Amino acid sequence: MNTKPLIGLTPAYYEHKEMDRSILGKSYTDSVQRAGGLPVLIPPIIDPKDLAQLMQRLDGIILTGGDDLSPAYYDEPSEPLTPKPFHPRRGENDKQIFDYLWENKVPTLAICLGMQEVNVFLGGSLYQDIPTQVENPLTHKIGDWFEARHDVTLAKDSLLCKLTGEKIVETNSAHHQAIKNVSDALRIAGTCSDGLVEALEPRDAGMPLIAVQWHPESETNDTVGIELFNWLISTAIKQM
Repeated sequence: MNTKPLIGLTPAYYEHKEMDRSILGKSYTDSVQRAGGLPVLIPPIIDPKDLAQLMQRLDGIILTGGDDLSPAYYDEPSEPLTPKPFHPRRGENDKQIFDYLWENKVPTLAICLGMQEVNVFLGGSLYQDIPTQVENPLTHKIGDWFEARHDVTLAKDSLLCKLTGEKIVETNSAHHQAIKNVSDALRIAGTCSDGLVEALEPRDAGMPLIAVQWHPESETNDTVGIELFNWLISTAIKQM
């Protein structure tokens, strides 16, 4: 019997009276299972040593989407463009998870907020609000879901271009923040026509990480969706 890789996912965290909760949409866990992995939610863990012990058992990581990253992580004030950043407990947990996966080169897929976290945790920054900080932007968000769509041009030498076999792909879009200054540890793997960054990859070829601004868990019938999960699972298996 073949052992499937364990893939850790970072859920959202919300306070709700006496019943605080960690929440993650089933499209993430369904996509992991379709690609051949076993999903494991990583809740906020109080003791960093316990979190590290859990991380040691995981074969891959997905940094998922969610609410806005607190601008405190890139030394900017939050008001009024980021009035309600994600809960600090998620931020602390995600930062510890990222530090572990980066140091130990754990196969990682970073999605939307996850891509922004990768960039910021490595010293980059964000546009806090695209409509008010970017000149002539495309529509990157309609309502609270994925109605917005646009093309993304992939760098010819990127892993994404190799995986999809395409130079231009169409993706969903559901974000009002975006990459501003790119970390020196990363390179741009995809952009859209307004110049905003849509994909990042590590400059270190030995770090197995792909970061995308769109939501591949909602594109499971397309190369910009399921192929990214297939890549994560196959990479995780190779390193088991």
